[in-house]
Amino acid sequence: MNAQAPGERVADTVRDEFAALGVWLPDIRADLRDPQRPVLVVGTVPLGTGFGMLRVLADYQRLLKAERAWLDRQVT
Repeated sequence: MNAQAPGERVADTVRDEFAALGVWLPDIRADLRDPQRPVLVVGTVPLGTGFGMLRVLADYQRLLKAERAWLDRQVT
């Protein structure tokens, strides 16, 4: 199994959350040019997905914060 960077795991989690709400977002990925500060990149968003997006993206920062805390615990 290929180890994923934290940003890639977040992108996969967000994609899965959208899918659970019936929103298909094929173009969602982590931009890892700066591995210390990954950026979630979302491409074209279908119409009618606003509330689903708000619900999922509201958790994005919490997920990223948890991922960073987990990494800090692994390093120390």
